[in-house]
Amino acid sequence: MEYFSRQLSIATANPRVNFHSKCCHQRISHLAFADDILLLSRGDVPSVGILYNELRTFGRVSGLSINVAKSSIFFSGISQHCRETLLLLTGFTEGRFPFNYLGVPISPHRLLVSRLELIRSVLQGIEQFWIGIFPLPHQVINKISSICRNFLWTGDISRSKYALVAWKDLCVPKQEGAWVCLTWKLGIWGF
Repeated sequence: MEYFSRQLSIATANPRVNFHSKCCHQRISHLAFADDILLLSRGDVPSVGILYNELRTFGRVSGLSINVAKSSIFFSGISQHCRETLLLLTGFTEGRFPFNYLGVPISPHRLLVSRLELIRSVLQGIEQFWIGIFPLPHQVINKISSICRNFLWTGDISRSKYALVAWKDLCVPKQEGAWVCLTWKLGIWGF
């Protein structure tokens, strides 16, 4: 998969490859875990075609083959004509949203409950690990809170947006209806 990841990085340098709109800034073309891969691009024929050709080339080089029965292509905001063209090109079936990838729900729409789960399990899991070993400076704790806030409201850890509910109101004790409960004195994040 490391080889395939490098080949995808080379392929995405091609000016005909357009990244998915939410992946442009970080230049993300794929997510991989073990033998499972999620390819991401704008839904145009050149972009999908180039990534699909890299997938086929990787199969020839590695001796692995694409399991078409387990492969799907997902569309959002794509014309019917373009959908049909891409389905013919790849031979995959059209998948339906939402779907789970490695236990995380994927949808073209905002999933605030899922974002809370991601904040709880990923971002705060990392913080819990480190705070259990070292006392974290308040600047680090404030940065983690900022990342969680941004991710909750925008889906992007680096982009800030006007919040619908103040973070201090979200972080009240769980008994008072908290969405996110942060207890810094004990170094525990609860929900």
